[in-house]
Amino acid sequence: MKPIALRLLKILAYGAVGLATGYFALELIRRFNDIPAVPWNATTAGVALLSCLAGVLVVALIGTMWTLLLRDQGVHLPLTKAVQIVAVSQIGKYLPGNVGHFAGRAVLAQQAGVPLGVSASTLLIETAWTLAIGAGFSVVALALFIDAATAVALPAVNLLHLGLLTVGLLALPWLGIHVVNRLAPGLSRKVGAGKLIAAPRLVTALMVSGLMGVCFFVLGAVVALHATQLFGVPGVSWFTLTMLFTSAWLVGYVVPGAPGGLGVREAMMVVVLTPAVGAGAAVGLGVTVRLATLAGDVLAFLLGLWSQRRT
Repeated sequence: MKPIALRLLKILAYGAVGLATGYFALELIRRFNDIPAVPWNATTAGVALLSCLAGVLVVALIGTMWTLLLRDQGVHLPLTKAVQIVAVSQIGKYLPGNVGHFAGRAVLAQQAGVPLGVSASTLLIETAWTLAIGAGFSVVALALFIDAATAVALPAVNLLHLGLLTVGLLALPWLGIHVVNRLAPGLSRKVGAGKLIAAPRLVTALMVSGLMGVCFFVLGAVVALHATQLFGVPGVSWFTLTMLFTSAWLVGYVVPGAPGGLGVREAMMVVVLTPAVGAGAAVGLGVTVRLATLAGDVLAFLLGLWSQRRT
């Protein structure tokens, strides 16, 4: 029964990826003439360079978060080594299954002396916080910015309730670890290679949450930069685009089988960004932001390999 269920889940996942990719491809063809022409000049080159460097910065921030989580598990890995491992392994997310970067990081970390159970625990915690932060930003996007295709105004938002919900989402992974350790210690020891998963300290939780938020705002800055400098969208808000893009990114992240969210993220960008920037620019952003993030990951990978050879 289990193999059948897993096979069915895989079919559904790849079906969703295929449908999303097909939708984006059709929108690209249908809206091709609506995409604003990109000027090829020094500004364009500067935008491309900044976008690549933003991708490298995100990789460095992920390495910093991982270092903090490792320290709470009793492992002190130098920051430069942690960033190096993340930079080299991150390219694995583009392999089928969207888990190659996790496997690659665990293998490289083991070679650097980090126990496999510790790597598994930190990756689980990191993923939980990624989902929590992404969900929090998506709630903000839904509540404040997404005026659905019906063009009906959303009801007034209680910012206090919204803030409490966001804080609750940020605290959920930290509380979840305590619940799993207490109610399912066997599962916790299985993930932690014989030891209960050590919950991060509160200060670590706050720092990881903050750094994760910075990652999303860096990516949002890339989207805003492309919208204004490449496609000439006037009066666009960096904060607004960050929230909207994060909601699209989150869908691509959680759909299994999409390498790096490829196809799924672009389809969602068309849906959520069209009300803010227009259909043509939204489709164009799906293409240029994907190229920018891919180039950033490749540059980080090459820098990681170069750093490995030097050390």
